Amino acid sequence: MGERLYTGLVLAASRGNLDPLAKAGGVSHKCFIDIAGQPMLRRVVAAVLGSGRIGRTIIAIESDSIEEAKAIIAGLPGADTVEFVASRENIGTSVAAVAAPDLLPMVITTGDNALHTAEMVRFFCEALDDVTADGAIGLTPAQHVLAKYPEGNRAFHRFRDGAFSSCNLYALLTPRSLNGPRIFNGGGQFGKKPRRLIGAFGLFAFLLYKSRLFTLRTVLAALSRTVGLRTAPILMPFAEGPIDVDRMQDWELANRIVRERESV
Repeated sequence: MGERLYTGLVLAASRGNLDPLAKAGGVSHKCFIDIAGQPMLRRVVAAVLGSGRIGRTIIAIESDSIEEAKAIIAGLPGADTVEFVASRENIGTSVAAVAAPDLLPMVITTGDNALHTAEMVRFFCEALDDVTADGAIGLTPAQHVLAKYPEGNRAFHRFRDGAFSSCNLYALLTPRSLNGPRIFNGGGQFGKKPRRLIGAFGLFAFLLYKSRLFTLRTVLAALSRTVGLRTAPILMPFAEGPIDVDRMQDWELANRIVRERESV
């Protein structure tokens, strides 16, 4: 294990009690729904803290949910060091409000990736140790996901050399990378809503992406030039990495996977 420590940022904003999953779970916030006996946010934070590669952890969540979030993660090893900040209107502004040169290098994940484990976060960080780009994104090849969870119905980015799904693991590594979060000001979720690429990267980049004539690294390099920062792909061998909990079927799948995982 490398000695380099990363700042961990967990983006946990939600639509509050208007979120269908929050309503179905009888909780005030989507990230507080139960996953096999534990609130989802607690599981995500446990993975970050347990990785051994995070030196400082920050949770961005709505200001009126901070006290409940503190209670949910209480008792986790290292929970007393976790910092909380109020989330902003979207992903990009929430990251930009936190990210600063003294917090780099930074690993960013989201509060609805209930299946992330300490092993996954550690794998991502260890891969980052050798990255010389400004930032990085974690991606799992589609064959890993579909071979194990064909019912997961993930949104895949498709290229000449295969399809990939985002694991919601991102890294800001250099001061130049601090300009990157603005890409998500339009909402992100480029796999599920690829037309948002036009607003984030321009029409040419969108057409390049949609053509499927180029490899992942070629398209990523082109997108990187558009925003002025070099971004490296980190290929993750974990089928569970891209399965976030956005829908009822995701919630049911996550509960089943965690129960099976913890019964071994």
